Amino acid sequence: MSTTRQDGAIPDFLRMDDAIGSDPANADKTGNWHGWPTKDLNPVTLMDDEGRTVRIRTPVMDLEGLITPTDLHYTVQHFAVPPVVETDKWELKIHGEVKNELTLNFDQLRRFPGRTVRTVMECSGSDATFFEYFKDEGPKPSRTQECMILSASEWTGVPLAAVLNAAGLSDKSLYVRAVGNDDGVPATAAEGTKPFYYDKGLPMQKALHPDTILAYAQNGQLLEHLHGAPVRLLVPGWSGNWSVKWITDLEITEKMPECWYHYEFYYYGNGVDDPNKELITTLGVKSIITQPNDDVEKMTRGVQMIRGYAWSGAGAISEVDVSTDGGETWNSAHIEAPRHDQFMWVRWSYQWNADRSGDFTLMARAADDVGRVQSREPRYNNMRKNFSAIVGYPVTIE
Repeated sequence: MSTTRQDGAIPDFLRMDDAIGSDPANADKTGNWHGWPTKDLNPVTLMDDEGRTVRIRTPVMDLEGLITPTDLHYTVQHFAVPPVVETDKWELKIHGEVKNELTLNFDQLRRFPGRTVRTVMECSGSDATFFEYFKDEGPKPSRTQECMILSASEWTGVPLAAVLNAAGLSDKSLYVRAVGNDDGVPATAAEGTKPFYYDKGLPMQKALHPDTILAYAQNGQLLEHLHGAPVRLLVPGWSGNWSVKWITDLEITEKMPECWYHYEFYYYGNGVDDPNKELITTLGVKSIITQPNDDVEKMTRGVQMIRGYAWSGAGAISEVDVSTDGGETWNSAHIEAPRHDQFMWVRWSYQWNADRSGDFTLMARAADDVGRVQSREPRYNNMRKNFSAIVGYPVTIE
């Protein structure tokens, strides 16, 4: 298709005198990929004493497309990474308030009909430093420099509902306590707390959602160890701490399990003694601007592309609006296909005709199809969890 008009003129949005230097796609390509030059993307990583990566933060500002490459997908765990368990040694126990207790090996699990789910996964602690920024208690963080605890992948596995139904549920089957193979003692736990395995108590309604799966593959490959191999729980739409890695045990209970990482850590509240603590589950509705990135301070006059991502834990993104004047006025952004994937983020873009010099504040605001709209103020809580407020990005047009 020609990009020239019938009169031979180049469309305004393609004129080369516009500033394209802020587009990360124009970065120099370095490194080596099977002998060919490539663009290096460098996550922030944390290593153990043996030089092995144990935590990863994703360079979201440099991503293209919807799927985060597996080696860039963030990883977090509260305890030490457990020893490797090969697939032929792995077992999953299903017991408690069920009619038939089961023990499944890896091959038996894969005999259930499979399901593939694409979802954003975000740690509740992602963007936590923005809480101080909104209270004028700290400088504005840079997502470009710090990277984020946020990624998106395609996961393949077995619906948790299929396994639970095989065990047989009853009126007393109200919660699923999912237990991983990583154990330890939280740094903030009371003195004398004994080591325990990481666990979460999932309400049965969410456990039976067809997209809640026992995942054994990510982005077309069997799980890597750091991402929870051989099998992990995947709870789309809820903050990442619910997706228990290295899963070994499913205990079905009538009462909510007393998991330490519920009301001791992942909760909304004003303090540890708040009697009205609320358990953190669903991700907020959120959008971020990735182009220009956080470190761009100056841009030239002309047509500029503003781009980013938007996602929600409760419904598909239905609308994204962009403001260039700090939220005084808003304009609809283009949501790029595919869209209406409930748990996946969308890419959006907006052509801004920056035709005058001056200082501007760029903002993005998302809404989902269940009626939630991204807020101007964060939901403050003493644990600094689930930040999702609109953030302004100041730029100067020269």
